[in-house]
Amino acid sequence: AALAGLPVDGTIEITVLSYSSGNLTVVAPTILTAATLPTIQAAITSHSKSGGGTNTGGAITGLTALMTGSANFADAGTKSVMNLATDGFPNSQSDAQNAALSAAAAGIDALSIEAIGSGVSSASALNNLALIAFPGPATILAVNSTSIPNPIGGSWVVPVSDFDALAPVLLAKVQAAVKPVPEPASLALFGLALAGLVATRRRVK
Repeated sequence: AALAGLPVDGTIEITVLSYSSGNLTVVAPTILTAATLPTIQAAITSHSKSGGGTNTGGAITGLTALMTGSANFADAGTKSVMNLATDGFPNSQSDAQNAALSAAAAGIDALSIEAIGSGVSSASALNNLALIAFPGPATILAVNSTSIPNPIGGSWVVPVSDFDALAPVLLAKVQAAVKPVPEPASLALFGLALAGLVATRRRVK
């Protein structure tokens, strides 16, 4: 439903990766149009949440490879936003932080995080997730906040009380991620990790 709130004019590319102990590509980099939206939504809704660990570092690395491997990634004016939606703290904090540094070095513009449920609601868990987000320093937003800033201008972590409360937060997030900052005609590459999501916005030729 959140994706349905995005423009379907070919200016956004969506990539979705699911992760637990390992990674699974749910949606390979796909330009969002009226024709592809139902296919992307069906891929997400038919995917079952995986059990196991929380290999956040591996998810960031996998999502980076998918996003940077897209033919649209190198387009002039393209902005790339990575999003993690997670209900668990990373198996390795250092691996996650190093993967985030590598993602930024590879040209990903921003990474922000939804921390879902009680497993990541403590101050220490949120602070650790903020160390993964970039560009830093990340802001920890209010619980279930839908006042979401554009992550390219400054990353954030938003605590979400449970999965039922995620939908409006995610809608606000994806809409904020494709605001025209700084170029109104750029392509947005949006990556979502589930826990993970990615989108890219590209320049319209």
